[in-house]
Amino acid sequence: MSPRTKILVLVAVSSLALAGCGGGDDGVLPVPADPLAAVPDSALQTAAGTVEYQKLLNSMLSETREAINVTALVLPTSETAEPLAIN
Repeated sequence: MSPRTKILVLVAVSSLALAGCGGGDDGVLPVPADPLAAVPDSALQTAAGTVEYQKLLNSMLSETREAINVTALVLPTSETAEPLAIN
């Protein structure tokens, strides 16, 4: 076997060995929660969380989805917190 053939075989075997090693997660990344599917708990705990959620919604306008049902939600209030600006 020529030196060139030996190198090619070594490279091919090494490539196959490295391709077989790999994480067991199948390359699937975790999918972040869809903010348009439901109101997160963080938006219901504090007024600041509600404002942050509203800002997120404003940045993700959707013309093809149903509106979120907010009839049963009780948003947080505070008698001592300063008003928050929603820009």
